[in-house]
Amino acid sequence: MSSSAYFASVYTGDDDEQGFAFEDDLGRSPLFLSPMPMSDLNNAAFKGCDEAHGVQAISQRLCQTSWRKAEIPHKRLICAVVAVSASLTALFGLHRSAPGRGGSSGAHSSAREFAAGINVVALQGGSAATVSVFRSAKGVGELLHQLADLELKPDFEFRDGPTIDIDTSAQSQEIIGFGGAITEASASVFAKLKPHLQDEVIEKYFGLSGLGLTIGRVHINSCDFALGNYDFDGVPDDWELKHFDHNLTHDKGILIPLIARAVRKAEDAHRRLRLLATPWSPPAWMKQSGEMNSSSQPCLKDRAHRPWAEYIATWISDMKLAGLPIWALTVQNEPTNNPAWEACLTTPEEEAKWIAQHLGPVMSKRHPEVAIFAVDDQKHLLLDFLYAVMGREDAAKYVSGAAFHWYTGDWFDRVKTAHQQWPNLILLASEATYERRMWEQGRTETYSDWRFGEGYAHDIIGDLNTGTAGWTDWNIILDKSGGPNHVGNVCDAAVVADVEQQKLFFHPQFFYMGHFSKFILPGSKHVASVVEGAKPEYEQGTAAGPYGTCTGKHGLETTAALRPDGQLVVVVLNCAAEDISFKLRADGSAVLATAPQRSITTFVFPAKTK
Repeated sequence: MSSSAYFASVYTGDDDEQGFAFEDDLGRSPLFLSPMPMSDLNNAAFKGCDEAHGVQAISQRLCQTSWRKAEIPHKRLICAVVAVSASLTALFGLHRSAPGRGGSSGAHSSAREFAAGINVVALQGGSAATVSVFRSAKGVGELLHQLADLELKPDFEFRDGPTIDIDTSAQSQEIIGFGGAITEASASVFAKLKPHLQDEVIEKYFGLSGLGLTIGRVHINSCDFALGNYDFDGVPDDWELKHFDHNLTHDKGILIPLIARAVRKAEDAHRRLRLLATPWSPPAWMKQSGEMNSSSQPCLKDRAHRPWAEYIATWISDMKLAGLPIWALTVQNEPTNNPAWEACLTTPEEEAKWIAQHLGPVMSKRHPEVAIFAVDDQKHLLLDFLYAVMGREDAAKYVSGAAFHWYTGDWFDRVKTAHQQWPNLILLASEATYERRMWEQGRTETYSDWRFGEGYAHDIIGDLNTGTAGWTDWNIILDKSGGPNHVGNVCDAAVVADVEQQKLFFHPQFFYMGHFSKFILPGSKHVASVVEGAKPEYEQGTAAGPYGTCTGKHGLETTAALRPDGQLVVVVLNCAAEDISFKLRADGSAVLATAPQRSITTFVFPAKTK
């Protein structure tokens, strides 16, 4: 590598301000480390040799650098070996923080380091008698920080707080994974970043040392987070789609290349990125209104029902030819919403009929491997659509799952009922973000708000505990304004870029998602968990809101999953404004722990020996 610049993600200020940014600053602890030139490596190796943190930082760089022995003088080889040893120690969980506040807590890094470098595939729990612990906490700089292992003991009496009980024999849905949306807006911001920042975004989301996302939502035609309206057949009344752009020219510029990079990076991490496709609007000439934005009721012209289904199938075919096979398709984004951007109003009965008579038969013939997901609207509407769709045998036979959004509140009871009524349906949370109406009053640009991370975790836990198989964020990256959005419908994102300053900001949502996605691997089985013995009420950490808020009033929230490798993952969320000590018990053994106020903790239990 020719450049001597070293870019790392570092904490830049208050947790509730801009967040975590890329800066050219060797003196602060990295989020992820990029390769450095050998000349710099030589100079830095000795400097860090007698500093534990320095050794670990340099060792991580060594692991990422293709060195040549000739470039390291013999007298420095011993230090280099020590650095590699430190790297291996950290990678396999042998390096631990010293115990700190809150009983189980580890002392937070003075450099506010982020333990995202943990391998999402090779991660091991502690020894047979210990539990690995990872935490993010407000105001103390802990961000997916690995703490000291906890000793796993036979069950013991505990009366000073709640007990979390895990029943690994009570297994339910298989977890698909966690993800985000790769939109044209995201692609346009990504394209403006320098190459090393692009690499960091891809690695942090999809790489072996990153969040390990396994779902990528993509849009068919434009959506509001595009640079404007577009489709792939703009010739009016082209009912046979003779003028369909099979090259997908509009998306070949920046969007498809970004999707492809994400897919390849996931493959490099030995994971599959499942692409979930969603249409917002047909071409304007297929609609009663003659416009892509907004919708009449009904949306489609009478003659357009089969051509629209064929259009979607053709797009899927062309994506496959581009090397991007689609895993699943949602029927329509928010079919009951009529906003200022792309839309197509559809009632539950209309959706059921269209699946039965058009979309289902077309997809069954042309793409039987692609799953069809109904609904893709707010949770409170989930049952209305499912009763209509699943109530028709000629529609139900084509449907594999149901997708939903979070913008009208928790509605976990609706998710639970859906799972109980149709246990074979894959339930998928397909969109979540914070619209501008949820920002602090007076904010005109995105900012780092700890509440938003807590809200994500609260929703993920509630969804998983009621039968959901996966959870998907909205745009993976946006600019400081919360866009671009061609109708001004700006939102926050887990990663925000200042393209002028060439900095990336990592908001709390990013780290909170990591507490699930890095540890609960695809193929894991959700297992039962319950919190017993909690106080009637705890001091609230934040006020209630219309959606995506976690007040902490009722204390700890938890979910658990048994991984394919036999390790048990338990995530504990504390949104209260007070520390909560608790016992965590599973399979007759237990650990004593403390959840600091406004924190999230992931526990990884070792696989049971046979």
